[in-house]
Amino acid sequence: MKMVKAEGLSYAYTRLTETDHGTEEKKITALEQVDIEIEKGEFIVVLGHNGSGKSTFAKHINALLQPTGGTLWVKGMDTQQEEKVWDIRQTAGMVFQNPDNQLVATVVEEDIAFGPENMGIEPKEIRRRVDDALATVRMSEFAAYTPSKLSGGQKQRIAIAGVLAMKPDCIVLDEPTAMLDPVGRKEVMETIERLNREEGITIILITHYMDEAVRGDRVYVIDDGHLVMQGHPKEIFAQVETLKGYGLDVPQVTETAYLLRKEGIDLPGDILTIEEMVGALCQLKSAI
Repeated sequence: MKMVKAEGLSYAYTRLTETDHGTEEKKITALEQVDIEIEKGEFIVVLGHNGSGKSTFAKHINALLQPTGGTLWVKGMDTQQEEKVWDIRQTAGMVFQNPDNQLVATVVEEDIAFGPENMGIEPKEIRRRVDDALATVRMSEFAAYTPSKLSGGQKQRIAIAGVLAMKPDCIVLDEPTAMLDPVGRKEVMETIERLNREEGITIILITHYMDEAVRGDRVYVIDDGHLVMQGHPKEIFAQVETLKGYGLDVPQVTETAYLLRKEGIDLPGDILTIEEMVGALCQLKSAI
């Protein structure tokens, strides 16, 4: 069974706009005929420029939005079935861009307990889940802290812990590092990768940072509501001109290799990391 499967997924909404003739309704199509399959345990990255539809897609996985066309299943559950919404939200947890919007309590451990309490979990099990979640994101020593005293990266790790305490099979992260400094970004990405690698949790990361995107198993690119590219990071980022045409960047080292190739230097087209660049340059030097 697929963790997430979208078949012909479409989403349109109506926006009121002011014109010279008064208020008019304008239909906006945010997603159109999107087909995506995500396996259990995968680390998936979704890319797209602002307004491309990637966050709209993310919200469908958590049933915050429902399709106006097509179908999206989470672990076999149709997100349009009202009686399945609670189960879907337990299966696919959501972490948003601004952790302050997700933290609800005045003490860290109480915030993490909030979800399990609403699920009706017994107190002893809640205590165990809170402790386990804090340990998993390496924030155990901050259990009694006030969230407002934490750094941005720490807050986001607490937001992730709050989702973990509900025991999801999948976590959807909608630009979780967008508001963080480099240290906070590193903390959060290390946490995400560890959850995927050690806990087997399916990760769906929405991001505009290309150095984060290269860490995924597969990359999907959405442009103006359409799925336009999909493949392994090396396959996607080798297509520098195509990505730029969609308003996206590539990792800095990939861009450097691309420019060097244009100057006639024989480098591979799928370099993603500094280590790969150094290795390619050393091989080139030894061949001279």
